[in-house]
Amino acid sequence: MKKNEDFGIAVYESNQFSFDHIQDQCLILKRDIDSVWWKWKPMLTQADPFLFVKNDTLYLFFEKVFAGKREWGRIAMTKTTDLVHWTKPVDVLSLSYHLSFPFVFEDNSEVYMIPESNEADAVCLYRANDDLTQFTFVRNLVEQSRTKDICFNFCDSHILKKDGVYYLFTSVSYNWKYDLELYYTEDLLNGQFQKHPMSPVCKGNEYGRCGGSILHLDEYYYRVTQDCHVRYGENISIMKIDGISPLFYKESLFKHNIFMTGDDIYRDGVHQLNVVKFCDKYIYATDFQYLEWSWFQAFSKLCRHMKL
Repeated sequence: MKKNEDFGIAVYESNQFSFDHIQDQCLILKRDIDSVWWKWKPMLTQADPFLFVKNDTLYLFFEKVFAGKREWGRIAMTKTTDLVHWTKPVDVLSLSYHLSFPFVFEDNSEVYMIPESNEADAVCLYRANDDLTQFTFVRNLVEQSRTKDICFNFCDSHILKKDGVYYLFTSVSYNWKYDLELYYTEDLLNGQFQKHPMSPVCKGNEYGRCGGSILHLDEYYYRVTQDCHVRYGENISIMKIDGISPLFYKESLFKHNIFMTGDDIYRDGVHQLNVVKFCDKYIYATDFQYLEWSWFQAFSKLCRHMKL
């Protein structure tokens, strides 16, 4: 028998920023896994939370999968102005294939999203309407034909804009090993993204796939990574970006496995971290993983063998 990998969301607030003891901060929002033992899988899982601040509102975008309707993952959003009252989530982007990792950012007074769309074999850019309740397609930033050795094409893509240059981080899994690819351009809407001369800038399943977008804190840039070298979504580590330019990239390990797993909310793992400042507080968005035994997978395998 195998276990289902199910995710929920937890959001915290703190007066100070630290990568230590995040789960001990004040919990202000928790979106649980809707699961009962007799169902073949949880009715609702929610993961990949991203925070975005605009004017006096904090937005939370996340992946939502409602198994009751056998849907693909879609992108939903809830928001707050006081960190206490949150609106009812609304779907802001839904396509004919699975979406996750909704990286939302602002550029030249426009709000954009780059969701993970591995099945499109492209990194896709979408533009938001005025109230951020709907996103429309703008363009493909990079594309790559899928070959038999590519397991995942463009995972967890996001952009860092620095000194007028847009740096695109994205991971490709070749034979179940992640390469962190880096692209760059000076024109988001019309420019061609060129592969960085040092790309891939990280290889391997321990640090080669991102677990959130680049964090800009205390004048330093940090890359959030998810540890997948034993199993998917085991923990989060932090890399410090020591230098980045169109010709150079260097990073170093800043903190390994920042969450205490094995008990409490993160008993089975975590694979997403996002941090913003809102209402003079640091807000942390994470997801948490629960591994549950799945009788359905064993049952369906037995049925397939009986049919054969």
